Amino acid sequence: MNKVTENPWEILGVDPSADKKAIKRAYTSKLKLCKPDEDPEGFQRLRAAYDAALVHLEAQPQQRVKLSATDEQPSAHAEPETVTPEILPDTTPAAQFEPPQAQSSSPPQLDSEMQEFDTELTELLDNSYRRNQQGAWQLLIEHPACVNVQSRRAASHRIFHSVLNYQKSERAEVTPLDIEVLVFLSLHFDWAEDQELEQQVGHPDFYNMTHKEMPEPEIRIEPVGDTSNTANLFIGLTILCALGLIMISI
Repeated sequence: MNKVTENPWEILGVDPSADKKAIKRAYTSKLKLCKPDEDPEGFQRLRAAYDAALVHLEAQPQQRVKLSATDEQPSAHAEPETVTPEILPDTTPAAQFEPPQAQSSSPPQLDSEMQEFDTELTELLDNSYRRNQQGAWQLLIEHPACVNVQSRRAASHRIFHSVLNYQKSERAEVTPLDIEVLVFLSLHFDWAEDQELEQQVGHPDFYNMTHKEMPEPEIRIEPVGDTSNTANLFIGLTILCALGLIMISI
């Protein structure tokens, strides 16, 4: 369980007035110094500070100033006002792939992280230049949703299904995802050992995604330099030596 910290700003190294992006950058930067598998206690302490900072940030816009009693008093002869219920637009995001979305019992900040992660994942696959850069995927897997032990598996599955859907789309016929990127992601998340993924997508697609191998480096044989001049020089010297011997014998 995460330890509650009294001063999350000191642990994160940011000012209490920092916005969400600054808090996220500080959290991601600190993760490099206390990874969950290397320093569990330090990670829990950092995670608690990150969660506390987000809770504090989300609470700020909700502070309201109470109205005075004179402002609240209605006119004695005022007619009752007909209130039309507000119809809110449907903002439910469309499903992008097969796995179910995060459960409703997840903490609000965890749901927010996954929404940010889904957005960054979609933008990366839509970028024809960055999607074949291993460094761009490295930045994505350093997202808090990939590092957090509670959401890492869900983030791994989101990447798997999004990449699989891309590979089976018409866009992949023009610019397929490089094998180096697929091997990098498969090794990082250990997809080959994820039986849940295999059950979700079936053997053919699962095998194609998890059994890619790095291509062998091309061996180039450098052509041997032109030795015709050397051979001609050697023949010329041989002829001169032979003529010299004939002249001496005469």
